[in-house]
Amino acid sequence: MAEDPGVTGDTGARDRLHAVLGGESGIVSVGVTFLPEVATASLLWGSEADAHTPLAVAVCSRLAPDFAFVPVWEPAAETTVRDIASCGTAPFVVVRGPLTSIAEQDGWAPTLRATLTGERDFASRLDAATNATIADTKTAAEWGAFAVVVAEDVAGATGPLVAPDYVIGDLMPRLGRIASAAHDAGLAAVWHSDGDIRPDLRAATRAGFDAVHPGGLEARAFEALLAEARRHGLTVLGGIHGSAIRSGGPVAIRTGVEAAVAAAAGGLLVSDDGSVATGPELAALISALQASRDRGPGGA
Repeated sequence: MAEDPGVTGDTGARDRLHAVLGGESGIVSVGVTFLPEVATASLLWGSEADAHTPLAVAVCSRLAPDFAFVPVWEPAAETTVRDIASCGTAPFVVVRGPLTSIAEQDGWAPTLRATLTGERDFASRLDAATNATIADTKTAAEWGAFAVVVAEDVAGATGPLVAPDYVIGDLMPRLGRIASAAHDAGLAAVWHSDGDIRPDLRAATRAGFDAVHPGGLEARAFEALLAEARRHGLTVLGGIHGSAIRSGGPVAIRTGVEAAVAAAAGGLLVSDDGSVATGPELAALISALQASRDRGPGGA
């Protein structure tokens, strides 16, 4: 990847991320993904809250993660990206995948039905949505992002949402165009989907993704996905699952330690699974991430 433009903060986080994404082991790098404002607002205090977005204040004060997700569609997204980059956190800008973009307009039920029926204009709509996502990817690079995260759910808690042959034959080639655009702009490419996406990992590798972020998996399912992703040369973001965050206290801390051990073996960037919803859950996540850091190389 090319050097990141416009970055003035500490490069240590970016160096760790490059190393893990490049296949190095023995490194524990931690980050946060989808944090709602109601959670980050619980960390705000003082005049900074008036000058910066809640995520930027939280990241640059209490959290200090190596990376943080910033949805491109959020108000003041560009300001947030530049602010967190300036304090040493690598921005991972989230863009909507083409199927998700159409579902935002039409609803999920009609969109999923269209993937099965082959409606006449659906392919052209997917192409147009892909082009729009590529434009967002180029914008993310101009803002100073480290990575682009393509949010495209193809599975859920109960199993696949989209037929596997459709994912491989129709959707993944389009996601590959987005990953290629990210690389051309000097960014890492990450694919986010809820659910168990193990059947799609080979296709994700062929599409050019560097990493995946699975949402909503509990410990055993996540471990199975991590093992499969390693076989395909993909880095995984996660390790702090939702039930541990909701349990808080010792459970969250123990999960953070276990995630650090897994990360040191390579192929894992420690993060939440995207299920943080409240201030107390964010506090538990902070405890888990700190435990990961303390257990990692150079920690206590």
